[in-house]
Amino acid sequence: MAETKVSGRDYILLADIDGDATFKPVACLTTNSFTSTNDTIDATSKCGNSYTPSPVFSQSFDCEGFAIDETGTPSKDSYQQLYAAHAAKTQFAMKMGKASPAAGDITYSGTVFISDFAVTADDADDVKFTATFVVTTPPLTQTEQA
Repeated sequence: MAETKVSGRDYILLADIDGDATFKPVACLTTNSFTSTNDTIDATSKCGNSYTPSPVFSQSFDCEGFAIDETGTPSKDSYQQLYAAHAAKTQFAMKMGKASPAAGDITYSGTVFISDFAVTADDADDVKFTATFVVTTPPLTQTEQA
């Protein structure tokens, strides 16, 4: 069986903030990640160790990128659009995977809202932003490209 590594540069966040079924890359990211947490109930007693899955299940995407401004028809979701969605508490569709998936590639998708948003403007550096996208109803859908 052959194996192929997935390049982090090709694995991006895509969002449909305006709900028109067109997914655009999220700004110019330097990092993005997906976290999935199933809390644990500790039922350990003098009768022995026992753990069960909690009903609390949370998932989120995190990212950091360069703040970009676009003129004309946007090809990416800029940090201004992300902040507007955050301030309006907008829920929207998001995907993480390859921009152009090929057979066997995995994509995670679902509905999110932006829980945390920050802009950093360090001296002698380009302006950067960070955002956390919380999945409204976990779990995300995991799709393998046919």
